[in-house]
Amino acid sequence: MRRLAYGLLVVIATALTACSSKGVTRRELTPLPGVTTPTTRITLPGAPIAPATTLPGDGSTTPTSTSPVTSPSGPRWTFGSFRSVPQLGSEPVRGSGCGADGTIGEVIPDGWWLGMVANDGVSQLQFDLVCAHYGSSAQPLIDECLAGAASATCTTYFDTAFWPVNRNTRTRAVPESQSVQIEEVADLCGVATETRVGGVTGELDWLLIENGSAVYMRRGCGSE
Repeated sequence: MRRLAYGLLVVIATALTACSSKGVTRRELTPLPGVTTPTTRITLPGAPIAPATTLPGDGSTTPTSTSPVTSPSGPRWTFGSFRSVPQLGSEPVRGSGCGADGTIGEVIPDGWWLGMVANDGVSQLQFDLVCAHYGSSAQPLIDECLAGAASATCTTYFDTAFWPVNRNTRTRAVPESQSVQIEEVADLCGVATETRVGGVTGELDWLLIENGSAVYMRRGCGSE
């Protein structure tokens, strides 16, 4: 009986460790030969577009409010799938923005931010912001990709509903709350190698910052 109880405790402990692990070592993806990621900031044509209830190319309905309804004891994630976060800021991207317009300095403001964790320390992490374009803001970037060296695989993983772009490798320090929540999903595990110019070279995460600290992280391929 003791052996059976001990075995159950070991299984439960192992499962909890797998669900809450903060092992966020950045996995670099292999680019196609001749394809490099530019370090210049992108400038999109036209004015920013307004948030939409149903985004182009996305079959799901997204919230119309400018911020999710959350509480410390309630669910942090209220958006549905990993790709369904609506535009919450002035930039034509999903979430609160990404700094492509030069408005974000050393400190990432409160809000929902897409990016990659470059390094996770004891009390802070280094976060590389990624722009999740959609609809009309994504189309010129898709056209750019289709005209380039990675045209054969441009839309294998992403389209106008969710087009992540990372034009540089800059990271910003974000303090972590002592009660930070980490949820791991497999929404983007099928991406494997994403090779277009300006594309992503690591696993994508959504980060919620409140009062200057990271309080919630949703890992796009944390349970791979």
